[in-house]
Amino acid sequence: MFNFDKEDILIVTQIIANMLRMYGVILIIPIIVSLFYGELSYTKIFLITGVVITVGCSILRRVIKTQACDVKHALISLALIWVIISLASIVPFLHYGISFLNAFFETTSAWSGTGFTMIQDPSVLPHSLQFFRGFIQWLGGFGVVILVLILYEKPKTAYVLFLAEGRFEHFSTDFMKIARIIVGIYAVYTAIGVFCMWISGVPFFDALVNIMDIMATGGLSTNSVGIGFYGRIPMLIAMVFMYIGGTSFLSHYALIKGRVAKFFKNPEIRYMFAIFAVGSLIICLDLYFNKKYEYYHGIFYALSALTTTGTGSTFTVANFPPASLLILMILMISGPAYGSTGGGIKIWRSIIILKVIRREILKPFLHPNAIIPLKIGNNVVDDETASKVASFVIIYIFFILVGSVIFMFFNYDLKDSIFTVASAQANGGLLTISGTAWFGMHAFLKVMLILHMLIGRVEIFPFFILLKALMGRR
Repeated sequence: MFNFDKEDILIVTQIIANMLRMYGVILIIPIIVSLFYGELSYTKIFLITGVVITVGCSILRRVIKTQACDVKHALISLALIWVIISLASIVPFLHYGISFLNAFFETTSAWSGTGFTMIQDPSVLPHSLQFFRGFIQWLGGFGVVILVLILYEKPKTAYVLFLAEGRFEHFSTDFMKIARIIVGIYAVYTAIGVFCMWISGVPFFDALVNIMDIMATGGLSTNSVGIGFYGRIPMLIAMVFMYIGGTSFLSHYALIKGRVAKFFKNPEIRYMFAIFAVGSLIICLDLYFNKKYEYYHGIFYALSALTTTGTGSTFTVANFPPASLLILMILMISGPAYGSTGGGIKIWRSIIILKVIRREILKPFLHPNAIIPLKIGNNVVDDETASKVASFVIIYIFFILVGSVIFMFFNYDLKDSIFTVASAQANGGLLTISGTAWFGMHAFLKVMLILHMLIGRVEIFPFFILLKALMGRR
């Protein structure tokens, strides 16, 4: 029987305190930015928030003496931390004058890498707040757990948290090394991206914030359009870094180590490129037959959807014909590689589902006792794993359908309802809803989309575990 007692609560509290403490320390970066731009009121906000969180969580860590966590504690902690850290990040937005719900929506969207916004014109925000939006989205891209691993003192707890977040990059058993490698790869790519954007003509600050968002495969920007606001060359650069963000850290590590063959033998890399190529081709054909010859934008959006980046261009998503919208939605739900910064179901799960379907088709033509293994590259997937993947996909689609029906109760049409909910849950960030309908959305729908964004970020099951813990013996 599932039990969750006082000791379990203390363990979860200590894990969350470790995660939040790291966030409090990292607020030193937006403090420096606010000082540089002379926005001292935000300096005070970031400083007070950082000190309160760091001191408070440090005290909790010392007071609470617990054993290392198991999977149950890790999953519950992950379900809670994304809510708590999003709430902890709303203070600068409240200071600007944004309502509590819209501020919570904004921070959840940023931390989850979704890219939805309730700010009609981000370009009017102070530099400190623009940077903070991009910064927390950048942090959310590689995950709160990675932040914790930098300072975590309990290897067993770190290991359980690492796996519970869906990270399978086994560089070594040295988790400090794992953290340094992931953050190092991420930071270097970000720096290269900023430089490329800057020399292409994008102002340095805008280049910094937009690349942070793109590397996190999130759609928040310094303007209301997206990276396409700056022209076609920045869009091309963005596509390169979208693809990088949509690839697992393990693949990047192999490439950096010179294992080029291993990189290209990765089934997810090949499938991701194939899905992108096919999706782009269908969208371009659809644009051609509908006499909308914006092929460049079609290819751009195909990759933006597949990597769940959600950044846009001057040719808005609402301008696409219905068939293209369906393809974009499928690409978002599919998502990029596992272990990347993207959302969605993830390509490795899609591969397993396709392999299962192929096996069922082949079975009638083979000997009754024939064994058909599910192979992905050099790895054999057992039936239990395949069953779990199928369950996940069914539940994932079910949540999208339920959310879409609720949206339709508020008089949104079928297309906008399904696309919006799918985009939120896939952490995709693309929208078909008009500005008036979006910014005038009912509070209940905002809360619902927040839940979908969180469900997409923690991949559903941690929330079930959390509900079970709250229900107790029931």
